[in-house]
Amino acid sequence: MSPPPTASTGPAGPVDHRRTAELLDAELPALRFRDGTFLEWLYDENPLGPGIHESIDDEGVRVAHYGLIPQEYRSQEGPAPFVFSLNAVTRSGLQRKGYFSQIGQRIWAEAAERGVIGVVGVTNDRSLKPVVRLGWRFIGRLPVLVVPPSPVPLGRVEHHPVTDAWLASDEAARALGDLDAHEALGWTNRWTLEHLRWRLAWPGCGPYTVHVSASIVAVTVCERVAGVPVVVVLKLAPRAGARLPRSGWPVISAACRHHRSPVAVYAGFNRHVRVRGLPAPDSVKPAPLNLMVHSVSPGLDQERFALDTFEFLDMDAF
Repeated sequence: MSPPPTASTGPAGPVDHRRTAELLDAELPALRFRDGTFLEWLYDENPLGPGIHESIDDEGVRVAHYGLIPQEYRSQEGPAPFVFSLNAVTRSGLQRKGYFSQIGQRIWAEAAERGVIGVVGVTNDRSLKPVVRLGWRFIGRLPVLVVPPSPVPLGRVEHHPVTDAWLASDEAARALGDLDAHEALGWTNRWTLEHLRWRLAWPGCGPYTVHVSASIVAVTVCERVAGVPVVVVLKLAPRAGARLPRSGWPVISAACRHHRSPVAVYAGFNRHVRVRGLPAPDSVKPAPLNLMVHSVSPGLDQERFALDTFEFLDMDAF
């Protein structure tokens, strides 16, 4: 008789990250999972603290994994610790073993012990009902818009390809250092300079570009769809002192010209920066896009939880 599957917990070294990366690459093929570098950055180098994650092995083979990474959200009442849910994977053919629930209950409890009040996540449609049965609240499906650019410039915009040297520069500090100054009514992810520098150093993704206007900073990446360059807008953030709300069209249009793209795609919503466009066809929609929340503390009423802003940079799609 084969021994039962065992949980792999505690600090993960390079070998353990490589084993997890192999599982993720088998089930969610992506350049970021080619080795353990991305997971080391994701789980071990976050300035807000180490990730919370667990794996299950069966006869030496990694068959399931699930992780949480620290994020800090703020509202009118101030900042609070959250985590983002990601990398929930079970090896093909073993999905009905209940591994997600087993791991989830343990790492959600560990998050609560660390003082976390809530877990935010984005699921695909297949996972929506099982996650709701585990006590999560479905907030709604993220809207995805196709945004055609203006044919003429609508203001001066600086463009900064993101490199390690640029992220460490004073120029980056001036561009990114005041993006957490706007008011929050509902909850919003805190994008401090330190956290942005970490997030924009994502291994195996990008290259990102930061676009800076007088009132808005945008983060984009350029993807090819059927050979056509398409700008993906990851974040729109008002600069300190900007009159709100603002239109995101000028900076999105400038990003399209910079990337020589005929169109941009934007997913999510933003209380302070308006984005108008056409509903995106399924062919350009990244998945998953079902926004979820799970309270792990009496301090967060998940039924009343409301977000001001949620965009691609707040999750792990790009």
